[in-house]
Amino acid sequence: MKVLKTVTDAQLGTVVYRHNARARKYVIRIKIDEVMVTVPWGGNLSTAEVFFAKNRESVLGIRKKVESRKATSDFDANRPNDKDLESLAKQSLPKQLADMARVHGFTYVSAKTRKSKARWGSCSTKKTINLSYYLLLLPQHLIDYVLLHELCHTVHMNHSAAFWALLDQHAGGKSKDLRKELRNYHIPTG
Repeated sequence: MKVLKTVTDAQLGTVVYRHNARARKYVIRIKIDEVMVTVPWGGNLSTAEVFFAKNRESVLGIRKKVESRKATSDFDANRPNDKDLESLAKQSLPKQLADMARVHGFTYVSAKTRKSKARWGSCSTKKTINLSYYLLLLPQHLIDYVLLHELCHTVHMNHSAAFWALLDQHAGGKSKDLRKELRNYHIPTG
């Protein structure tokens, strides 16, 4: 990744524009000490600046929510260490998944929690659901959305129109909004 530009925003702090030849779209990542704007292959800085300007208020809102969540969290002001997170995930996520499956009428074979940094969850063709223990860093309504997403894959093993219709039905018609909100969160890389 090549840094194209770094600016200081009065409310958000450091904003870094980086070019990533493997990226397919413009992306904003909100980190604790900076905001990163990724410029995809074939993209340019001026388009990235317009993209950021259009999304700045949303980024500010997300940053405020994260900061208020930290202030009211049971965890320390810093993110819990991976060992604690993994232990808590193993205790809570399978139970949450089982409860959600029962309420919504889904069946699956087993559930596992892992240190997945590539995705929030996955479902195998054998109906085994894998959940990243980093899910616990999300607000509860987004954890519920990811669990529902994976449960819907026990019926449709793809992202077809039928899959999205099923998910939307079980998410109270809010699946598109929840999906969009989830894109603002990223699995920690460090």
